[in-house]
Amino acid sequence: MKNALLSLMLLLAGSTAFAQLKIGSNPSQINKSSILELESTRQGLLLPRIPGSNLNLSPLNTAPDGMIIYVVDSASLFIRKHNLWQRMSADSVSNTGNWNINGNTGLDSTKNFLGTIDQQALLLKTNNVERVRITAGGSIKVAPGTIPAGTDQVQVLVIDPATGNLLQRQIAATAFSTAITSLNGLRDSVQTFAVDSAVTVDFTISSASGKHTFNIPTQTGTSITSRGLLSQKDWLRFDSSARFQILHTLFDNTANPNGISINNSTLTLHAASASTPGGISTAAQTFGGAKNIRDTLGIGVAEGTKGNSTLQLNGSMSTNITKVNAAYNASVADNTILADASTSGFTISLPATSTIAGRIYTIKKVGNGGIDNAIMITPSSGTIDGGNNYVIYNDWTFVTLQTDGTDWYVIKK
Repeated sequence: MKNALLSLMLLLAGSTAFAQLKIGSNPSQINKSSILELESTRQGLLLPRIPGSNLNLSPLNTAPDGMIIYVVDSASLFIRKHNLWQRMSADSVSNTGNWNINGNTGLDSTKNFLGTIDQQALLLKTNNVERVRITAGGSIKVAPGTIPAGTDQVQVLVIDPATGNLLQRQIAATAFSTAITSLNGLRDSVQTFAVDSAVTVDFTISSASGKHTFNIPTQTGTSITSRGLLSQKDWLRFDSSARFQILHTLFDNTANPNGISINNSTLTLHAASASTPGGISTAAQTFGGAKNIRDTLGIGVAEGTKGNSTLQLNGSMSTNITKVNAAYNASVADNTILADASTSGFTISLPATSTIAGRIYTIKKVGNGGIDNAIMITPSSGTIDGGNNYVIYNDWTFVTLQTDGTDWYVIKK
């Protein structure tokens, strides 16, 4: 038996142990349908013996369905099913096990009740269809269609504020005919929207008697008015000198060292900066706004040499590196993210992928938090290698992710 257990440990430690395994008697004879088989006439399988209080603690509170344990408090086997721990065998103490459909006696209401002891709702069903739900927060919900609809009566449930008892009452449907109007005040039955161009009214939005008017005053070109947009007819009424004066006021007559300046008939293009337009000079410059380079780009290559790739970099390269120790949203400014989980685990959220095809992030867990302080990487859209998230448990472990504009993919880890 010791040799068999040693063999089991060696097999589990290997990275390529995919074969079936049998422990106990007749180790060479294994059932075809089993991946693990135990055989003995004097020995059994001893399951983990766990206090009941630990079922609601990590990691058992998130264990996968199908796990089986032995709970010492209730001397019962429990199986994980539908994300809940459910008893497989009744306790040996009378009237403290499963509920009897023929009635129960000797119950202690402080210990025995119908319901849940965690953040799970209680459901009542008939014909396998949910009819009533008591939420984890204590609210009561009735499925649509469960309560029959009346023809001229409205069935309502009223809570007695003194006792908390639920009482059923009937209210005539006509009582609701003007309920919304009464609650919100009188309103016009018809709401309309109109556009006006009265030149005697400024740019305004006015409402009266259910009619909302958006006024945009406009010059007519046939008479002089005090306000409004300028029409072509009005523009044509100005002589050439007046038009020149109007346009001339749009530009500065003096030379401007920043950007583009017009001095009479002279157009001057100055050096561009992060906040003003202009040309490229030989001095150090910072440009603002998104810029696209259509052809290849060579950095550090000989003058006049075309880059041999879309981007050719002859020299060292620096990318942004960010260190975080709490929940973090990866942004356009990030490249490498160091996630320090020494104190606690947290989540790093990846941005939506639709407009960032090709973007790459490298995320590394640093510190000495151990496997209990995990780093969860969650995409805002799409998946990571087909999964909803990617978890890093071990310290000093990294993953490099890249998106195709829809999903994220593990490139290196």
